[in-house]
Amino acid sequence: MGECRNMEDMQKYTSTITRNHFRIVFFIILLHGIGVLLPWNMFITIAPNYYVEYWFTINGTKTSYAKSFMSALGITAQIPNFLVSVINLIGSLMIRIAGPLAVNCMNIVVILALVIFQDPSVDAMQWFYIVSLTIVMIMNASNGLYQNSVFGLTADFPATYTNALVVGNNICGTFTSVLSIVSTVGKFRRRLLIVSKMTHHDFYKFYTEKGRRSRLAQNATRPSLAQFLEAFKNCWPQLLSVFMVFFVTLSVFPTVLAGTVPNEKGEPWNGELYAGFTTFLNFNLMAAVGSTAANFIQPGPKTLLVPVLARLLFIPYFMLCNYNIDDRVMPVIFQNEWFFIIGNALMALSSGYFSSLGMMYAPRLVFSGCS
Repeated sequence: MGECRNMEDMQKYTSTITRNHFRIVFFIILLHGIGVLLPWNMFITIAPNYYVEYWFTINGTKTSYAKSFMSALGITAQIPNFLVSVINLIGSLMIRIAGPLAVNCMNIVVILALVIFQDPSVDAMQWFYIVSLTIVMIMNASNGLYQNSVFGLTADFPATYTNALVVGNNICGTFTSVLSIVSTVGKFRRRLLIVSKMTHHDFYKFYTEKGRRSRLAQNATRPSLAQFLEAFKNCWPQLLSVFMVFFVTLSVFPTVLAGTVPNEKGEPWNGELYAGFTTFLNFNLMAAVGSTAANFIQPGPKTLLVPVLARLLFIPYFMLCNYNIDDRVMPVIFQNEWFFIIGNALMALSSGYFSSLGMMYAPRLVFSGCS
């Protein structure tokens, strides 16, 4: 009898909290999604103009540093992001969130100091190249830890809240793209206070407590290797889908897309704004649309992998556009800029949509004690 009463109280509590407060927590999680990728999006948005053109190009001639910087940027960004995921298994949640924020603050100080006090010169190119890529490695390692921790934080929440992080990621990219177009100065935001605020909210307390009780009922402690394997067995298609979505996206963005130029220079394309509009703003805006659409259109997890694998065709497609036009060996098949612009929009739309679906489906396909 007492158990039934507790269930009734919990249902009443859930209804009250959801009706009165869920939007506050949703938007706080959305802000975390923005905060996760804000430093990285700021960096890659200015990279073609500031690093490649301003720092590593001399009198219109690209140096070896200019030619290799964007490719090196992609490698040094993703490897530490992947490796640091292992650290997400240990340590308290607040330390895993506050620590990366502190590291990013120090990174920002170093970047601003270099921008203000160091002018481009031939003698400084080598060490500036190395220091810049080192900053990228540290930044993405801390961002990876921060992102994984916040995703773990929302594992007990409804799928819409998990997707709020992805939507926030893409809104962040749109914001930085617009900022890059209208201004050359960006300001980073502090997010730690918002973490503390969210943890005191009734809606947050309810779902974290619900998840904790579920794990206690199943005698779930820190996940063992067997539990990881069991969870992987239940949701591996969704995990593979998320991996393949980002594999395709990061294979071409930003390195290949930022290196694609209009077929004919001059009107109607402004060289300084072409990448900002057609690459960064186009990609981030459509990715935000795609991830938002995942809240409303959910065909189910069984066939998700099929369209995700079809996205592999985007890699050769963009290689056959006007990429690396000065040094390429392959012929250019899609010369008109609109092939690139529309292709980028479709790639970004599908990236946001399918990555959101995979992340929303995966935690719901394992036992609640393992989510």
